[in-house]
Amino acid sequence: MALCLLLLSACGPQIGELERGEEGRVVRASNGDTLELDSGLRVFLAEIDAPRGEQDYAAQANGELEALVLHRNVLLAYGGTKRWVGRPRDGDTQAPPEAAIAHVFVKSEGGRWFWLQHELISRGAAFVRPRHDNHARAEELLALEARARAGETGLWGRRAWRSVNARTAAQIALQANLNCLRGDAPYRIVEANVTEARVFERRASLMLDTASAETPFAAVMFGESFANWNGPTLASLNGARVRIRGSLGVYRDEPQICFDHASQLEVLSSN
Repeated sequence: MALCLLLLSACGPQIGELERGEEGRVVRASNGDTLELDSGLRVFLAEIDAPRGEQDYAAQANGELEALVLHRNVLLAYGGTKRWVGRPRDGDTQAPPEAAIAHVFVKSEGGRWFWLQHELISRGAAFVRPRHDNHARAEELLALEARARAGETGLWGRRAWRSVNARTAAQIALQANLNCLRGDAPYRIVEANVTEARVFERRASLMLDTASAETPFAAVMFGESFANWNGPTLASLNGARVRIRGSLGVYRDEPQICFDHASQLEVLSSN
């Protein structure tokens, strides 16, 4: 068996159902989840995110990324939306160049290919961040993350990155005071009981227990994400304990967490 695995790794990356993409050599790694290839193509790692800037564990996360990929050959593979196209910043006339959104397979010095997202999540150097248009391997990545969380590996050993209750999430959202659709909105994993599931024609709102009537907090989904929902029946979640991962925001002075795909909602116990 060991010989078979060795031969498979030497033959090339095992991309499975993903679509084969560009090849190149990594010349720069940044933010714990972003690469630049020798072709000039910038690459965002699909389905994961990492601490960055001044966030706790950001330096360690980027160090792990650099150690795994810098100056190594990689293959990109796609399982969802392939390109990110940015908007011009205030005062700029040109938009930033587009970037690939890809799973990355790295060829090690010994010639073995490995899946970069797998390594980063297993080491606790990143967290899973599936999106409605990029979630091909979310289930596998979430299982890896659960093991890293249980062992308090990497960032999961830091208080700042552990799951928070609804009351703490509400405080973080109010402090940031951003729209949850903004890219810089804080992203957190929240565990709480659903006190009321409200499902409307074009949106849904799960009211989460904050133990304070003065601080309502909801998990919300709307638009195309709501229309294409294929997860558990939201109206049936009254009283259930859930784990939701998403961006924290404020709408009409009320804090909320936004989610847009079934992979972001785990039902821990039913009502």
